[in-house]
Amino acid sequence: MLIRADGAARGNPGPASAGAVIIDADRPGASDPDAPPVAVIARPLGTRTNNYAEWTAVVLGLERAAEMGAAEVELVLDSKLVVEQLMGRWRVKEPTLITLHRQARTALARFSRWSARHEGRASNRAADALANLALDDPAAARRAEMAPAREVQADLWSGAASPELASSGSAASDAVPEAWICATCGVQYPLSLEPPAACPICEDDRQYVGWEGQRWTTMERLVAAGHRNRFTAQEPGLVSIGTEPKFAIGQRALLVQTPAGNVLWDCITLLDPATVTRVREMGGIAAIAISHPHFYDAMTAWSAAFGDCPVYIHAADEEWVQYPGPGLRLWEGDSLEIMPDITLVNTGGHFPGSTVLHWAGGAEGRGALLTGDSITVVSDRRWVSFMYSFPNLIPLADDDVRRIVEALRPFRYERIYSLWEGRVTPTDGPAAVERSAARYLAHR
Repeated sequence: MLIRADGAARGNPGPASAGAVIIDADRPGASDPDAPPVAVIARPLGTRTNNYAEWTAVVLGLERAAEMGAAEVELVLDSKLVVEQLMGRWRVKEPTLITLHRQARTALARFSRWSARHEGRASNRAADALANLALDDPAAARRAEMAPAREVQADLWSGAASPELASSGSAASDAVPEAWICATCGVQYPLSLEPPAACPICEDDRQYVGWEGQRWTTMERLVAAGHRNRFTAQEPGLVSIGTEPKFAIGQRALLVQTPAGNVLWDCITLLDPATVTRVREMGGIAAIAISHPHFYDAMTAWSAAFGDCPVYIHAADEEWVQYPGPGLRLWEGDSLEIMPDITLVNTGGHFPGSTVLHWAGGAEGRGALLTGDSITVVSDRRWVSFMYSFPNLIPLADDDVRRIVEALRPFRYERIYSLWEGRVTPTDGPAAVERSAARYLAHR
């Protein structure tokens, strides 16, 4: 079999897809770029990098050829990088790509002989068209994969999908699936042609639907509207990342820099090339940990931009995950050390899975607590407070407040950073939590 494979990503990362044509190499004219295929791949991949899409196209093409009983395969790719890495002449460094490289090599071991070569993009137009079909019309892409290959007309890769493959209904043929973002809470949803009917996170009692009703946006529109991310040093080894002008509920993330790797605490929605570059200059992201669902935001896009790094979310909040990705790690129990000096603590309260991050090296070695709004530093920053819903002013049950206090007693920390810029209790953190809980309970 001869396999022509290609990946596509609109943005890096962005909506991505894989396309491939599998051709019977024994047929006359098999090496022609427009040779009729015996099978095709047209697969949406969610939010991914272009390199991830290129490698996935190779893996899917090889797996399909093996299913069809091929004994030998010849890969023809327009990515010189993938060809050189596949042949072992160039090193694969990105963790996610290492996994895909391993999958491809495992698949190749099933064939008695294989080869890979690079050709220009024009020679790979069939695979390219299938990748774009998967982005533009996922339903038509599914039909293309399932249809007999002879029915996948040549006009598909000359730029026009055939009537047999076109989607039914009123959607325009040039509609592009989007990873829609709730404009009120900032949470991103999986690729779809139309926005979701509702945002379950905003319809929950702890959040709200905006006064103008449910509204949706996209990453591209946020950038076009002039939103940018601001980086602000909080202390040595801790940088705040927030979006200007303010978006959603004004979330910020905190990048904790440690010798074992950087951890992004909580997440924000906006992820543009400038942000990716800046974070990489600061050492990248080894892991993401999130306090509760109002900070899930574009967690899968952030993870994808940094090698599908793990995203730690407590399993008690699994139902609120709207856009799971390969990096998602659901953890259980009261605490979890995700790397040296970085421990997640399940306090509960705001949500059953509400979590804080204990950074032993923070505050010049005296320890820091990063809390989201499980514990919120209030206007008098000597104090903190606890709520079931802050925007709707629903108080937290007494037993939940007591549980938060008990969960934190084993940990040493001096400083508390909560969800918004400037909301910091700089000293005497444990005493602030204890006296604040006592005051809260006294006024119930």
